[in-house]
Amino acid sequence: MRRFLANIHRHDIEAAIRVGVAVGLPLLALEAIGRLDLAVYAAFGGLAMLYGHSEPAKRRVETQLVAGTGLVLTMAAAMAWSAAHAPITVLGVLLALTVMAAVTLGAAMRWIPRGEMFFVLVLLIVAAIPTEWEKLPLAIAVGAGGAAFSVLLAVLNRIGAPADEPKPDGWQRRLAAGYAELDRGQHLVVLAAATLGVLAAWMLALALGLGHPFWAAVTVAALMPALAARDVWRRATHLMMGTLGGVGIATVLFSFKPDHLALIAIIIVCQAVAEIAVSRNYGVALLFFCPLAIGMSNLSRGAPWPPILVDRVVEAALGVAVAFVTIFVGRRILKVT
Repeated sequence: MRRFLANIHRHDIEAAIRVGVAVGLPLLALEAIGRLDLAVYAAFGGLAMLYGHSEPAKRRVETQLVAGTGLVLTMAAAMAWSAAHAPITVLGVLLALTVMAAVTLGAAMRWIPRGEMFFVLVLLIVAAIPTEWEKLPLAIAVGAGGAAFSVLLAVLNRIGAPADEPKPDGWQRRLAAGYAELDRGQHLVVLAAATLGVLAAWMLALALGLGHPFWAAVTVAALMPALAARDVWRRATHLMMGTLGGVGIATVLFSFKPDHLALIAIIIVCQAVAEIAVSRNYGVALLFFCPLAIGMSNLSRGAPWPPILVDRVVEAALGVAVAFVTIFVGRRILKVT
């Protein structure tokens, strides 16, 4: 941790401030006009700001544009499922498609963080919010506005980029080149493991009646980046400790029953600190991603915190167990020791 703190530089602080502004201003604006019911959509669109931390300024703009578009499309699919009152099996299909798309997109774009954790989070939380068809245009517009605001801040940051910074090739070429360079065999194993692991955790949480069982699936998605790493078990242990530690921090923070403004402040701080941590140590970043995600999940619902926190602890333990089994089986298939 001492080494981690020593490596924080001025540009990291500036990036954290941009992230805080990107997520904080829309939430505070919605609170001011009495439309906190829309805050979760703005916050999830603003997650685009977390992508591309270590990239050059111009390249980061295109990264956030693609990530923001993906997050908004995920929100739209989840809202459509909720408005249609479709069967739970349809949501399972959407979850599988979301994981496969996020894993492939993250691998081809070489995102940091890779991506599937946030797409799973957005899909399952938004799907759990009851809605009607007539509400979709406004909610989607708010989500798109949150993503666009993040991209705008990245564009403004690009103004000060060095003149000799190379021009990006464009997201289409980048995506095509990244996909062409993938190890297809390894990618298929990672894809299958992530999809089956996330679905298994989600269905087990549903079977156990754990309320809105999104966190078990999110926990598996958070641990999946360790699957293809050479030091897989060390990384998996770090991610597990980060996830469980993050749930513990969330339990402490939310046990004080924060009001709307305090909850927004917690979300802003967690997202800003996670921005600093994510490119250095994903396990440390999860200490802040977890309370960020849990806080966002209850931002517009206002549900009592104790049942939520109990469910999150149980779901985190379930997700970690499923993730370790998934990683073990996946590594055996990959034949990597």
